[in-house]
Amino acid sequence: MKLPSLNLKEVKVTDLEVFANRTDIRYDLHAFMDYARSHEIKRGHRDNRVPTGHQQRLAKLLSHPAIEADMDEDKCYPWVEHLDRVCLALKFVSYDIKGVYAGYSSSEPSFPDNFITVEEAAYSMFLELPLQAQEERLLDLHLALAGRGSEFFGQVPLARLDGFEGWGTACGVLPTIPFPGVRRRLLQLLAECPSGTWFSTESLVEHLQQHDPWFLIPKEIPASVRQTMVNKGRYGNFIERKRGDWSHRNPISDKDPEGFAKVEGRYLERFLEGIPLVLGYTEVAYVKRKTETPIEPSRGLLAAFRVTERLRRALQKEIAAPKVTVLPNFEVHVESLFFPAQTEQQLRPLGDLVQRGIATVFKLTRAKVAAALAADSKTDAIATLKRLSGRDLPANVEQELGEWAGHSEKFVLYEGFGLLEGRREAAQVERFIQEAISADFAIIRKPEELYQHLEAAEQVPVKVRHADTAWSAREQVRSRLAPAAPARRAVSKKPVKIKRSLQTTLWFAEAETYAAFCKLLLDAKCVLPMDPRSLTVRYSAKAEPLIKELLKKLKEEYAVAIEDIEI
Repeated sequence: MKLPSLNLKEVKVTDLEVFANRTDIRYDLHAFMDYARSHEIKRGHRDNRVPTGHQQRLAKLLSHPAIEADMDEDKCYPWVEHLDRVCLALKFVSYDIKGVYAGYSSSEPSFPDNFITVEEAAYSMFLELPLQAQEERLLDLHLALAGRGSEFFGQVPLARLDGFEGWGTACGVLPTIPFPGVRRRLLQLLAECPSGTWFSTESLVEHLQQHDPWFLIPKEIPASVRQTMVNKGRYGNFIERKRGDWSHRNPISDKDPEGFAKVEGRYLERFLEGIPLVLGYTEVAYVKRKTETPIEPSRGLLAAFRVTERLRRALQKEIAAPKVTVLPNFEVHVESLFFPAQTEQQLRPLGDLVQRGIATVFKLTRAKVAAALAADSKTDAIATLKRLSGRDLPANVEQELGEWAGHSEKFVLYEGFGLLEGRREAAQVERFIQEAISADFAIIRKPEELYQHLEAAEQVPVKVRHADTAWSAREQVRSRLAPAAPARRAVSKKPVKIKRSLQTTLWFAEAETYAAFCKLLLDAKCVLPMDPRSLTVRYSAKAEPLIKELLKKLKEEYAVAIEDIEI
C-alpha cells in the first residue's frame, strides 16, 4: 500500500543538540576485513567478544577514529562490535558462536581457541557486486536485525534513548509485529522527505496517527494473540511509569488519548536513531537536558530529524557506479556517494591517497606503479585506469605510465622464495619452481615444503641461509655461489676457557599485559629481574619451562604473539 504524502512541520534546531553519524559503515566494514586479514584475532574465552586490545587498534582505523569516550562500561566500542556482527551476518568471517560447556556445572558456554576466519570467497563475491546491490544487502541485513523486541527494548550502537522494560514481552502483541516490513515501510515514507531539511518528529507521529495508525500494531489482532491480552489490551507489552518506580507494572491503556504517542511515537523516536542513523540515512536532533526525564522510558527527547541523499538513492535504486576521472596532473578523482571499495582496491597499489570523501583523490606515483608491476608482471596500470574511467587517459599520463612500467622491468624482487641449486630432473620439483634460471638454478616457492619433499625422496638436501651481503657456504657442500675459501695455515694457539651465561628478555607492548604477567610470576613464587619502566622481564635458560607455562596461562586472557628479535 502506498503511504500518504507527507506534510511535515519544518523546525529550526538552534536550541537542540544535533547528532550526525560521522562514521561510514561501508568503509568501516572493509577496514575491519583488512584488519582481520592481517591479524590473528582470538575471541574472548568467556564472552566471545573481540578482545579489548584488538578493538582499540581497530578503532583507530575507522572512517572516523573512535575515542575513549565512545567506549561502553566494559571498555569496548559498540561500533566495532556492530561491525563484527555485520561481517558475520554477511558471511565475510566465521567463528564459533555456540561454544562448549566446560562440565555439568557450567551455566554459560565457553569459547576456547575461537579464532576469526576470513571467508575470502564470500567477501570477493560481495566486492564484485554493483554498489546498488551491495547497499541492498547491507540494508536487508539491518532491516532483519533481530533483538529483544527490536527498537522498543534493544539499543543499536549510536542510540541514546532508553527502552521499555522487557518483562512479559514473550507473549502478547509484540512477538507478532513484522518489524522488518515496518522498518522498510517507514524508510519509504522518510524517502519522500526532501534531504537536508529539518522536520519535527512530533509532526511525523501525528501524520502516521492520522493517515496510517496501524503501521506498527495491526488493527485486526489474531484470536490466538487476543487470548494472551486479557485485561491488558493491545498496549499490554508497554509499561510507562515514574523513573525508578519498579513497584508498578501497569501497561499503557488502549483508552489513553495519548496512547499512540506513548507507544508508536516512542517507537518512531527510537527508529530514527536506529537503522537509518547507522546507515547514514538520517541525522537527528535531541532536546538538551541535564537530568533524566521523570517518566521512563523517555519521550519527546528526539525532537527533530532530517534525511540525507543516501536514503533516496538507496530506496529508489539510483546508486550509480563510481565516476573515475584521471587528470593530467596524475590525480585520479573518484566521485561516489557510497564507498567504492573495489575501485579503491584497484587504485591503492598505483598511488597515494590524498583525500577521502564523496570525492576521493589518489595521486599516481612512479614508485608505486613500478612496485605493482614488479610484484605482478600481469598488472597493466594503463588498462586498469582506462577501464575504471571509461575513457582514454591524458596523453602525458599514458606516456609516463609506459615509462614507469619500463622501470619495473629492470628488477624483480622475490620475497619468501628460495634458490634451488643442483640437478632437478630426478627430484620431481617442477611444481615448486617459480622461474628456472639455468639447468642448475631455479627460484622456488615454498622452500620449506620443498626441503621436506626432497628429504622424503631421499635426495639428501642441504639447507643454506645466505646473508644479505654475500653468499654463504657450508663445509662438505660444493656450490658455484660460494667464494673460494682461503687456504688455512696451521697456527699454534693458546687454549683459553670462557664461560657464558645466556639470558632471555621479554618486552611487553602494553602495561596491562605486563602487569598480568608479573602477577603470574609472583603467584608462582618466582622472582626474576623486572623493569616496570621498560616493561621487561629477564630470565635464564633454567627458568624457561616455568616461563612457557605462565605464557600459556596469559594466552587464556590475551591474544599473545611472541616475536623473536635480534639486538
